[in-house]
Amino acid sequence: MAPSRAHRWLLVLPFVWQVGLIPVVNNVPYAPLHIPFPMLWQMLGVVFTSAVIAVVFRLDKRAGVSDEDVS
Repeated sequence: MAPSRAHRWLLVLPFVWQVGLIPVVNNVPYAPLHIPFPMLWQMLGVVFTSAVIAVVFRLDKRAGVSDEDVS
């Protein structure tokens, strides 16, 4: 039986972070660090995306997906 890959749908979350929430982000003028909020949003997006990829990688390992299973 093939391992489940349904957890890979988590990779949609960074897209929603960057594109889906643009109307919310553009209405905030400045961040607490005195930099434009969209810039802070992008930096946090890099950290968020890295975390999501790490979670998917671990779930792949737990599901038994090896490095050779690229399809």
